[in-house]
Amino acid sequence: MRLGMFMHPIHDFKRGYATLLNEDLDVIRAADQEGFDEVWLGEHILLPSEPFASPLMIFARLLAECPRITFGSGVLCLPNKHPAIVAAEVAQFDHLAKGRFMLGIGPGATPPDFELFEVLDKDRMQMLEESIDMMIRLWTEDPPYEIRGKFWKAVVKDNVLSHVGVGKMAVPYQLPHPPIMLPSMSRNSESSRLAARRGWYMISANFVPQEVAAGHWRDYCDERRKHSLPIEPKKWRAGRTILVTETDDEARAYLRSPGNSLEWYFRYIIALTGHGGFVHMLKSHPDMPDAEVTPRYCIDTMVIAGSPRTVAEKLAAFREETGPFDTLITSHHDWVPYGMWRRHMHLLAHEVMPILRSLTGVQYVPPEHALASC
Repeated sequence: MRLGMFMHPIHDFKRGYATLLNEDLDVIRAADQEGFDEVWLGEHILLPSEPFASPLMIFARLLAECPRITFGSGVLCLPNKHPAIVAAEVAQFDHLAKGRFMLGIGPGATPPDFELFEVLDKDRMQMLEESIDMMIRLWTEDPPYEIRGKFWKAVVKDNVLSHVGVGKMAVPYQLPHPPIMLPSMSRNSESSRLAARRGWYMISANFVPQEVAAGHWRDYCDERRKHSLPIEPKKWRAGRTILVTETDDEARAYLRSPGNSLEWYFRYIIALTGHGGFVHMLKSHPDMPDAEVTPRYCIDTMVIAGSPRTVAEKLAAFREETGPFDTLITSHHDWVPYGMWRRHMHLLAHEVMPILRSLTGVQYVPPEHALASC
């Protein structure tokens, strides 16, 4: 079983943009040092609390400093940009990373960005599929290009000089393209079914109740069976909000302290999902009143916290009840206080994961690039 980290990231924006950027660089460095296998980073334009406009730019900054970890875009919001631009940037980064890259894509989940890019009223899932299909064609076909869709076109016919390579899209390092991942958040998730049909990877969001995450796996399996495709647990990553401390009492005390990082985190998510009309994804039961979705409810129902043994046992029980994921994805939060959250990363990687592997019987298989570097 592997360990990854998902960084929206969600911060208290009042701490300052430079502070947050530098802290998140340190978080990724620490993840590499502690032996995390993956780090996923979001893409947002008008969200100061989620301040990364380009995850690939951040990752490129860290490639030399983080020689072990696999980088994942979590996600590139495809409706917001022409597919040819995304295809070119992804191909470039994949070469810089020598294949230590997974291409997370999504329709986006932030209304301000939708409004900015004029996609509020468009079918963004349809845009996502058209975009990735166009990207794959640009990577796998030779010019001249004449690719026309409902939302975009990629046409290059009159300016192709094949003998000197002019007019050809760059091809990724990983052929035919990097592994593709799609996140799942909602109950009865169409994303789970789309990932299943297309053979893509899937991450269940860390901020959904256990029942919703279990539904993602059921939907994925149902869709695979519907198309007579094999079930592939290795393609499912399960996200959880986790806090590991030396003792259970330390974790309980922190989670009850006013203004703690997780309280801010869930207050922000509740505000954003409430405004966007999808607060339902946080509910344990569909008919639960919106007013009952509070930071305290989220902490009590979605956070796995305590000593290494306690957390490992809770995670094993979570896996038993939801499905056989092979990669655990923990979420990142403000490092406030620094010492506790930095220690959390060490305890999770070096104490929780060995216990969890023992409890589940799922052993650790290093990524291919890690084996090659040994």
